[in-house]
Amino acid sequence: MPPLPFADSFLAGSLLTILLPLGLLIAVAIWYVIAVKRVPEDTPESSPSLPGPEVVEAAGPAAVAEVTPADPPADES
Repeated sequence: MPPLPFADSFLAGSLLTILLPLGLLIAVAIWYVIAVKRVPEDTPESSPSLPGPEVVEAAGPAAVAEVTPADPPADES
């Protein structure tokens, strides 16, 4: 690969080696801060897939007539 015309010395290459990852880290940090600021204040902390406590209370007790234990595994009998 031919050398890059703007990085043809040891100093330029070493500066690029330090500054490019550092610049990427700063860009990701800025993106993260902006993304966190865009989250609404009223976002619930619980999972949206689970019902809230008021739904669970309104459902009442479970209608299970009888609970029977499972059979033991075949190799333990």
